[in-house]
Amino acid sequence: MAKQRPKISAQDFEAFSQRFRKRYILKKKVNALLCLFIALWGTAAVIYSHFVLGHDLFDRLRYMTYWGTVFTTIVSYIFAAVCMREASRETEVTTKWVYFLRLSSATTEFVIFAVVMFGLTPWVPDRPDISSFPGAVMHLLVPFTTVVSFLLNDPPRGKPKAAEPLRGMIFIALYAVIMTYCFATGTIPSSKAPYSFLDFEKTSLPFKLACLAGILCVGYGVSWLLMRLNMKLSWVWFRDLKRHKKKG
Repeated sequence: MAKQRPKISAQDFEAFSQRFRKRYILKKKVNALLCLFIALWGTAAVIYSHFVLGHDLFDRLRYMTYWGTVFTTIVSYIFAAVCMREASRETEVTTKWVYFLRLSSATTEFVIFAVVMFGLTPWVPDRPDISSFPGAVMHLLVPFTTVVSFLLNDPPRGKPKAAEPLRGMIFIALYAVIMTYCFATGTIPSSKAPYSFLDFEKTSLPFKLACLAGILCVGYGVSWLLMRLNMKLSWVWFRDLKRHKKKG
């Protein structure tokens, strides 16, 4: 005969339910605070860049880091409000479009962080500036905290489909296509190219296409990886759930 699993008592189940409820509320509040932290630092970096350092807005918009910070800041404000609502109602209200907005934000920030790590090496010419306050916030602080926040976020139910990570690279794809078009048509002169592959006067077409394809492939890979890690790590808050499930 098959061995029967032990049943948990009503008292144990009630105690577990209370712990689950408290952890759920705590998770939502921590995520809300972390998103608010990201949003406020992102806002501070943008304001400091313009009003203290005197950076020109349209000049800054050439850079994916700047666009990414603005995008992540807006998304973080939205999700902070969503998490607080979920904590107060003790139920999920997050729709898939909100989740994929966060995935796109996390993917963008992960790529920005990776570019910084490679860009600081002497053999890469596109070296980002992280010595200033906005540079450090946009290249390091916001990317790191955004990825951590996303990984602890609740994923959608069910196994992710192969096409879903494409939604996480929407921001990167839009930036790459728009900037390529602007520099290819001369809307923005090549002398203003923020990255070497966008300089249409000094690089060949095959090189540009290879860089564009590489960016899209990396974006998809990062998006897929973050989704998989998110599905694993989101349950850290409820680590004893499986033990109770095995009991019945």
